[in-house]
Amino acid sequence: MAEEKSLDARVVFPVIRLTKMMEKTLTEGDILKSVIAGDKEAYQAIVHRYMKSAYYIALGIFHNHQDALDISQESFIRAFRKIKKYDPSRPFFPWFYRLMKNLCLDHLKRSQRLKEVPLEENQVLKDDTEDREMKKVLWQSIEELPFKQREVVILRYFRQCSYQEISEITGKPLGTVMSSLYYAKKKLKDIIGRYL
Repeated sequence: MAEEKSLDARVVFPVIRLTKMMEKTLTEGDILKSVIAGDKEAYQAIVHRYMKSAYYIALGIFHNHQDALDISQESFIRAFRKIKKYDPSRPFFPWFYRLMKNLCLDHLKRSQRLKEVPLEENQVLKDDTEDREMKKVLWQSIEELPFKQREVVILRYFRQCSYQEISEITGKPLGTVMSSLYYAKKKLKDIIGRYL
């Protein structure tokens, strides 16, 4: 049993060291060229680089931990399977984001179920604070936005992307991004006003 543990450690840790070394010494394009050539270990560096962003974007769309985790993981699996279609001369994340967005839209269409409300929000809590209530109102308001507006709000305010980055990620012209964000903020103001 002790031999198995030391064997596992020798197998696992070199991959982690290799992945961290890859991230520091190779460009994203170099890593992706290795992945396209069939290097599965190199893909770990890409997953490591973008896993938090993917999860938090999905969380912003679904506002459900499990759905966000499932979709972000499925997105990386799908991206790996389609990696030969990726153009390594272009940034990876906008390409990956479009794959993830399509998965999110498919999931939303498929589910068409009632929104899950965590148990803690169903219980009557004596010590509810204004901050907690405001967060709840904000998320309810964001969930009422059309998907295209919700997407821009999440990328801008929760992922701190610039307008140009949002344009590249979504594949929309810069003016469309700015317009979508303007109308999303206007609609949020109206929706939040109903709750307050």
